[in-house]
Amino acid sequence: MQNFVPYESADSRALSITEACARSSIGRTTFYKLLKAGQIPARKCGRRTIILSDELRQALGSLPRIGRNA
Repeated sequence: MQNFVPYESADSRALSITEACARSSIGRTTFYKLLKAGQIPARKCGRRTIILSDELRQALGSLPRIGRNA
């Protein structure tokens, strides 16, 4: 099971990179590009990188729109 994400409650406040990718349906490479560009904020807890679910939701909402309503 390559992309197995352990069960987490829907209201988890802190997400691992794997969990954040799964919840946002963004691939890992693209996710890291967005992190590096500062479009998705991340935090460090020891060696772990965590994403706050509220900040992920805000970051996804601020991505550019496509189509006529852009």
